[in-house]
Amino acid sequence: MNRKRARRYGLFAVAVAVGILVLYLVVSHAGLLPVSTGSYEQRTLTVTDCAGDERATVTADVAASSAQQYVGLSRTDSLAPDEGMLFPYDEVASREFEMRNMAFGLDIVYIGSNGEITEITTMDAPGGPLEYYLTYDSTTGVGQYVLEVVSGWSEANGVSSGDCVTGLP
Repeated sequence: MNRKRARRYGLFAVAVAVGILVLYLVVSHAGLLPVSTGSYEQRTLTVTDCAGDERATVTADVAASSAQQYVGLSRTDSLAPDEGMLFPYDEVASREFEMRNMAFGLDIVYIGSNGEITEITTMDAPGGPLEYYLTYDSTTGVGQYVLEVVSGWSEANGVSSGDCVTGLP
C-alpha cells in the first residue's frame, strides 16, 4: 500500500472513531443508554419545624451508588405526593442537580449534615422533546443530602429552609 493510500485510511479510521465517540456522548447525555442501578433501600423521612411539629412524611428511595445517583429519577413517569428520592453524600458541599429525561417538575430539597433544610429549588418539567433529551435545567445548592420530590410538595406541606428532616441514613 502506498503512503498516500495509507494516510487516507488512517484519516478515515480517525474520523470513524471520532464519530463513534461523539455519538456515544450524545446518546449517554440524552440518557438513552441503559444503566444498571440495582435495588434501592427505602427510607421514611419526616420533616418537622425543628421544634417537633410534623409538616410532612416522605418514603424515599435512597440513591446510594454512583450509578443510582447518575440515573436518579430519569424516565420516572410520576411520583406520588409522599414519594421521593434521597441522594446521600459523605460531606456537606455544593451539589448540582439536573432534570434529565423528566416528564414532571421537581422540588429539590438540600439538607445539611444536621438534617436542617438549607435550600429548596423548584424545577419545571421540560417544555418539549429537545429539552427532555438534550437541554435541561440544573440547580445548585449546599447540602450533605438532597431530596427530590414532586414539584409543589414543599409549598403544599409548608416545608421551607430551616425545617428539619429525620430518618436520614
